[in-house]
Amino acid sequence: MKIAVCDDEPVVCRQISQQIRNIYPSFQVQEYFSGEALLKEVLQFQIIFLDIRLGGIDGIETARKIRKNSSKAVLIFLTALEEYVFQAFDVEAFHYLLKPLKKEKFFQVLELAVKKAEEEQSEKSEQSERRSIVIKAGAVTRKIKIDQIIYAEVQNRKVTVYTTDGSLEYYGRISELLKELGKNFICPHRSYLVNFAYVSNYCATSITMDNGAEISVAKQRYRTFVQQYFQYIKRQKGRTVSEGKETGKI
Repeated sequence: MKIAVCDDEPVVCRQISQQIRNIYPSFQVQEYFSGEALLKEVLQFQIIFLDIRLGGIDGIETARKIRKNSSKAVLIFLTALEEYVFQAFDVEAFHYLLKPLKKEKFFQVLELAVKKAEEEQSEKSEQSERRSIVIKAGAVTRKIKIDQIIYAEVQNRKVTVYTTDGSLEYYGRISELLKELGKNFICPHRSYLVNFAYVSNYCATSITMDNGAEISVAKQRYRTFVQQYFQYIKRQKGRTVSEGKETGKI
């Protein structure tokens, strides 16, 4: 595990770093004396001890930039003034420590932070595993990356999955496949499943995929498709998309 300690007082930095190494000798601990220096390498750390009153960019602003960079690091603020602590909630701080640090409290918070970081790592690993699904087609078992699935269709219980690398047939239910794939997929018709990422354009009766395939849309499912498609767009692009169109095109 990698831990950063950022404080503009070198003595404090070294004291904290040494205490961490004493308890967790296998951990990598890096010291920084400014928010600017930390931000250049922040994405590699799972836990960050961050002084609130730094020269240059202060700790709160540094933390905002850390979160803007999509870092999920466990943040622990260091401060001599308790009045600054309330600002920590805006940047999803895990905890705070008052200076001068008390060893017992420091060890307690460190242990909790390590446990939290390990849970985050475990969850991230599980999410990575879920990026693929395993399909058994006859005597062959194949692992398919979820983001490579364009769409799937079913005829007489035979499901055909079309991917960027070709296609695969197996016997099963398309509804069960949808449960495995998650919220970036939808069944606009009882015979089809589509990946929002590969939708080229759509209207009230059909969806055109990037590979040119035309997918039927059931009348009673069209509204749900449009709503979930706009939700997908918002998740991907982080902006509000107008829902006033009857026909959509990307």
